[in-house]
Amino acid sequence: MQIAIKIDDTGVKDALNDYLAKSKNLTPAMKIIGETVRTSIVKNFEQGGRPAKWTPSKKSSGMTLIKSARLMKSITANAYPDRAEIGTNVIYAAIHQLGGKAGRGKKTTIPARPFLAVQDEDWTEIKNAVNNYLLARFKK
Repeated sequence: MQIAIKIDDTGVKDALNDYLAKSKNLTPAMKIIGETVRTSIVKNFEQGGRPAKWTPSKKSSGMTLIKSARLMKSITANAYPDRAEIGTNVIYAAIHQLGGKAGRGKKTTIPARPFLAVQDEDWTEIKNAVNNYLLARFKK
């Protein structure tokens, strides 16, 4: 006696192919990730540093790195199929992010104030953005 079983796996193959295609272009998820991180960076400015407060400058009369808010307002996020880029084109951003010597003769020491920082709580939202995008096909 011979038994033949035929399984129609077309739906599974279609779903896997869709999943594969979506994994090659994550732009929609990257838009969410970029905005999540950009918003978090703005909070870094508003709170004067996170998770640790930034060292205030001697000339500071309020919030560190937020006197004119130019640097904070310059933060942008761009989404691509394989990445999100978050940054600024403000020329003095690097010295504030990394710290170092500045001014005439490099006599002024600027402490590092890492404003371009992803916070621990952001990772849940970042992971959810990718998972929700990739699994959307299976929720239909």
